[in-house]
Amino acid sequence: WVNQHAGLVPWVRERLGLSEDCKIVVGIERFDYTKGVLDRLHGVDCLLTAHPEWIGHFSLVQAAAPTRSKLSAYRELQQEAIALADEINSKYANAGAQPITLVIRHHEPSEVFKLFRAADACIVSSLHDGMNLVAKEYVAARDDEMGVLLLSSFAGASRELSEAIIINPYDAQDLGEAMHQALMMPLTEQHERMKSMREQV
Repeated sequence: WVNQHAGLVPWVRERLGLSEDCKIVVGIERFDYTKGVLDRLHGVDCLLTAHPEWIGHFSLVQAAAPTRSKLSAYRELQQEAIALADEINSKYANAGAQPITLVIRHHEPSEVFKLFRAADACIVSSLHDGMNLVAKEYVAARDDEMGVLLLSSFAGASRELSEAIIINPYDAQDLGEAMHQALMMPLTEQHERMKSMREQV
């Protein structure tokens, strides 16, 4: 099965315009204040400030379904996220891969699966969440038993998926350091953590 889907990673990278040496952290959710999308983007800025070696070699791929346009607060959140992503990308514009790839459209389950399989890590930085299925879907998709899950302590799933890197979504510096930890994690540790989480899921 793994060999059958080995071509997914280069296919996703080509679609996103990301090179082979670019590390990918993926986020999947709708535009909602509870999902911590803006805090996550600030976390990317903190990562690149504290660890400039990642500049040009890292991209957060944030896939977000368009917001409920009839509610002004949701529209404003989406516009704020676009503006913040543009600001951070401009800050590191001359360094190769742009640090934030914001993809605002509906994604089919098959597309989400491909993103999960291509990502070096998945970040779930919910400010409040009863469970959060994205975290479990990422783990379920990784039957290669690789990849790292960064999971908010305020998501119910964090009580089950203790082998994830547990993060404080309100602390941008903490998010940045957690992303650095995920990107630097040895393959053997990734395997051990993911295997344990897959058994739980």
